Amino acid sequence: GIKWGVKPGSYTHMTEFFGPLIGVMCADSLDHAIELVNQTGYGLTSGLESLDKREQDHWKDRILAGNLYINRGTTGAVVLRQPFGGMRKSALGAGIKAGSPSYVAQFMAFRESGFPHIGPIQKEHALLQIIQEWKRKVDWGGMDAFDGDVIRTVRAAKSYLWHVEQEFSKAHDYFHLRGQDNILRYLPIGTVMVRLHEDDSLFDVLARIAAVRISGCKLLVSVPPELENAVTAFLGSRDGRRFVGDAPVNLQTDEDVIHMIPYIQRIRYAAPERVPQEVSEAAAETGFYIARANVMMEGRIELLQYFQQQSICDSYHRYGNLGERSVI
Repeated sequence: GIKWGVKPGSYTHMTEFFGPLIGVMCADSLDHAIELVNQTGYGLTSGLESLDKREQDHWKDRILAGNLYINRGTTGAVVLRQPFGGMRKSALGAGIKAGSPSYVAQFMAFRESGFPHIGPIQKEHALLQIIQEWKRKVDWGGMDAFDGDVIRTVRAAKSYLWHVEQEFSKAHDYFHLRGQDNILRYLPIGTVMVRLHEDDSLFDVLARIAAVRISGCKLLVSVPPELENAVTAFLGSRDGRRFVGDAPVNLQTDEDVIHMIPYIQRIRYAAPERVPQEVSEAAAETGFYIARANVMMEGRIELLQYFQQQSICDSYHRYGNLGERSVI
């Protein structure tokens, strides 16, 4: 069925029916249309019919959906060509797309047996200078109490930086079809709370902080009020404050963490058994995802916790005519 004249904020507008019903709304502009779409809280697929490249780019930068289609239908996703999965209320768990190269990772339990491979890092980053200084301190015996954790953090941060350059900052097209671009890209998940636990090692804490900052997410560090140990003392030291940067470090109870859930996009714990039952139950009420896998040095695995994937299918040909792309 087709329902004409649907009002903004109405039941038809805000409800995902999952049936043969389309609600038609009138928008005053492209920005207004994007606003109406994003208001629903869902974000599985979205489509745009436009030959204006400026409109296409404007829409891609603002629409909150997992699969975007330009000048084609919004069904019929093909494995790997258009990996499938949504954002926000249309995502399940970590939101890693079905049919993407990383899909199976969410069903695996990883264990590291050594340091990750790291290639040359091309770009500067604020954390790079800090970890290089820490490496020199370790070499000269200046961080004896935390040598092992600091070395692992140094290797982890370098792995995160390298994999952002190699994988997570790039748009990937695995098919290169003439007439149709099929792009898979990664977007920072948003605000990530790094929640501390008494069993966390210094590496567990610093690696998560590094991953949030390097991925481009907004960092919140959450510490239980009663937690005072060598790890929290390091965070309060000059080295720790430099590493955290301008991000807030808040003393919060589990109840405080629960109240924060509507205002953040992810909570990152360092291990599954460190998530309190009441926090898990509160998150389950709205489908909020808590990242709880063991913290990894390997950036290709750890950084999946801080990005969401987006597929973009752009049929740029017009009935077989490639236009200006015919000379590229």
